[in-house]
Amino acid sequence: MGKLKKAESLLVKLESAALVALLGGMSSLAFLQVLRRELFGSGALWADPLLRSLVLWVGFLGAALAAAEDKHFAWEAGAHRSGRYGAALNLIGKLAAVCVSLLLMRAAWNFFLDDQSAGRPLALIGNLAVPSWLFSLAIPVGFALLAVHMALRAAEAAAKLR
Repeated sequence: MGKLKKAESLLVKLESAALVALLGGMSSLAFLQVLRRELFGSGALWADPLLRSLVLWVGFLGAALAAAEDKHFAWEAGAHRSGRYGAALNLIGKLAAVCVSLLLMRAAWNFFLDDQSAGRPLALIGNLAVPSWLFSLAIPVGFALLAVHMALRAAEAAAKLR
């Protein structure tokens, strides 16, 4: 369990760094958009779609960090009970959250693959052509991160039952 905690700690640090970078970049870009609109009458055409796409990444990274701190999902039936019965209910709730996250990850991955087979074009960000899959990949990756953190919380809950 110690190695898993160290691996999760590294994952949390990476998620936190990505979240800070994305939020800082999004805030700066949104501020520049406002300035451009006020000073020049129009903003960059690519900025608003980019900001909307980055919101997905920020949302899922935030959800993953909440799950890592065990503050994301709670099943009220087991959240306030103590003892072995409460621990068992807590484990069942965590396992249900893992199953739901995995099912949603699989559905999002299938949607991602269908989207790719449809041949979505590149997204233009200024003069830079970026593959559109970078933005749509946020959903399956986000649910995968949630599943990982939830599985580790379930393992901790199982350990409390012993």
